[in-house]
Amino acid sequence: AAHLLRQKRWGPIGRRLSQVRVLLVDEVSMVPAATLDIMRALLLQCQPPGAPPCVFYAFGDFLQLRPPYGGLAFTSSCWKELFGYEMLELTFVHRQTEKDYISAIQDARFGLCSARMVRLMQERFVTGAAYDVVETSVLHLVPRHKDVAAHNHKCLTRLAGSHRPADFLCEDSLEVDPDRDPSLPVPDLRRITAETRAAALTDCVAPPRVKHCLNARVMFTSNCKISLGLFHGSIGRVVSYLPSGSPVCRFENHTPPDGLSRGTDGLRDAGVGWIEVECAPVKYKARVLSVSGVFAVRLQVPFVLGWAITVHRSQSLTLSEAVLDLCEAFEDGMVHTAVSRVADKRRMFVKSFSPTRLMADMAAVRYYMECPRL
Repeated sequence: AAHLLRQKRWGPIGRRLSQVRVLLVDEVSMVPAATLDIMRALLLQCQPPGAPPCVFYAFGDFLQLRPPYGGLAFTSSCWKELFGYEMLELTFVHRQTEKDYISAIQDARFGLCSARMVRLMQERFVTGAAYDVVETSVLHLVPRHKDVAAHNHKCLTRLAGSHRPADFLCEDSLEVDPDRDPSLPVPDLRRITAETRAAALTDCVAPPRVKHCLNARVMFTSNCKISLGLFHGSIGRVVSYLPSGSPVCRFENHTPPDGLSRGTDGLRDAGVGWIEVECAPVKYKARVLSVSGVFAVRLQVPFVLGWAITVHRSQSLTLSEAVLDLCEAFEDGMVHTAVSRVADKRRMFVKSFSPTRLMADMAAVRYYMECPRL
């Protein structure tokens, strides 16, 4: 935290942090312990003398998916100082209303493959003609990125066959960070190799190649059109292509804010509960860690195919319907997270499930068993 605050570009951030009096952390189960410690240290070091301490509120469930790296937040060095030894447990379920469905989800939360959970999986299991009905029309939740790619490719091939447009290919480049530390020399972009640039873009949400076709289901991967009510995760479909080649996507259940006119942020048309938006390529940036003050930049269309997403991406979402393909679930809380996404169990369809893949983090279980409630 001290190292960050010494950098000139962190000056405006430090000034904003000095004014923070209350911090709300949502989905705290996804916050690594070390990150929480750094957040706490940043706020402490930015507080002016005599200021009251910043109050933290944390919301979430440690029995859902854990951080991609590091320990759970309650193992951080600052947790007990911030929250003591007690928690306020919210017991009313808002997403689901059916008692048997809620009970099965609660069993799955603690990694229990109970009779109620087995009954739910059997009741909602689909195969044969029943699965054919939902295979390409209902969003699939799957464990791994390779499963997402496989299902999306199958649906795309079924829709377009071999007569689909050429893939959208990215353009990768390098840029000097305009907020870099001015006391350091200007980085020489010519000395940065293509391999270094590619390494920085390894985890970029925009892939090098995006497959598509007319009427393909797509998922938005950027917040560049937040003014239109679109965000990373919005689901739509390709409805046309402009002469420039840019796709136009239609998003249902979206109404743009009042006062926006056609052309604003690519808005092409709108109606009651839907909008159509030009999805020209946008820039995605990733910091080059081996060279201070440099971004790797990828220019790509702001969507990927959207017939399937990973369970990780679905966390915090409420879905109107979903197909669960969970026989290869590999992580604590994965089955529980997937099963709890849909409000009405009649709109949840189970393609695969294995009782041995229903797991819960034992440290989190002990935490909930031992922690006093307020």
